[in-house]
Amino acid sequence: MFAKSFLLPAALLGASQAALATPNMYWDHMQSALSQAECVSRGESLMTAQTTGKISKDADSVRSWNDKTLAVIECIRMGDHMTVMVLVGSDDAAAGSKLLDSLKKGMQ
Repeated sequence: MFAKSFLLPAALLGASQAALATPNMYWDHMQSALSQAECVSRGESLMTAQTTGKISKDADSVRSWNDKTLAVIECIRMGDHMTVMVLVGSDDAAAGSKLLDSLKKGMQ
């Protein structure tokens, strides 16, 4: 009887911890020969192709979001080169990692 009464609360505690898990965050950066406008345009095309959700952009970044995922591509001119930062946050670790890899490959 003691074992059963101990296992149920332990199982419920484990379930509540999973429900309270924070989103996974992934990021990386690379250098690019693209102009800032080309960088933003490529990022927008990639996000559109990935159907990542709503998309907004400005002169140096493009952002996308849906219920479970957020993605940002920043195109920052640093001296004579462009630095591209790719950030992804997701409730689904596998989907977030896959999206980051796809965006990175597309921006290289």
